[in-house]
Amino acid sequence: MHPQPVRPARGLAVVATIAIAFNLLIEAAAVFVSLDLYQKIGEVLASPLDADVAEVTESASLYDFTGILQAGTLLLAGVCYWIWLFRVRANAEALAPYVKQRLGRPWLVFAWIVPIVSFWFPKQIVDDVWTASDPQNRKPGGLAMTWWITWVLAVFGSNLVARGLIGAAELSDVRNAALVEMLFFPLTLLAGVLAIVVLNRITSLQALPRPVAPPHAVPQQYPH
Repeated sequence: MHPQPVRPARGLAVVATIAIAFNLLIEAAAVFVSLDLYQKIGEVLASPLDADVAEVTESASLYDFTGILQAGTLLLAGVCYWIWLFRVRANAEALAPYVKQRLGRPWLVFAWIVPIVSFWFPKQIVDDVWTASDPQNRKPGGLAMTWWITWVLAVFGSNLVARGLIGAAELSDVRNAALVEMLFFPLTLLAGVLAIVVLNRITSLQALPRPVAPPHAVPQQYPH
């Protein structure tokens, strides 16, 4: 199958950037909600007879609501990112068919959700797209690696929060989950900002002029 013509990716990059930024805004708001719940539960644990249970219930309801918003905006950002990724991957194959794409296109989605391989497959995909997008076919450096490390750590933090809430039998469990969410927020924020930087960098690389003669001549196949 011949690669498709190169199609502009800037518009999709802008949409993905906005979606990720919106998710980060919700994540930031959730930190304040988590802090409020953490403090109110602390008051209950310290002085059960004097605490206002209604305030704790209201704070917990808001905490649950922001959790839904976090999941919803993350899904939206993910869908926008995947659409952008399919576009730049197709462009990468057209711009540099001699650069090996180690994973087939279905993995552009599955790589993020299949257990175990999700720890390195997405990074491989982005690395290959970056290399093919660069007119000199240079591999991504520390920027992409820093983004990936912070993303993995942020996902680890989110899993800790989810497990803490699912198995929460006491108020102290919910309070601990809120604390973990606050502690991991800087990593979530950094991962989101770096994701925006990386996707816009790849988009910009694809818009650069190509060298007259490519460094390789024979296209390389990738597994499906």
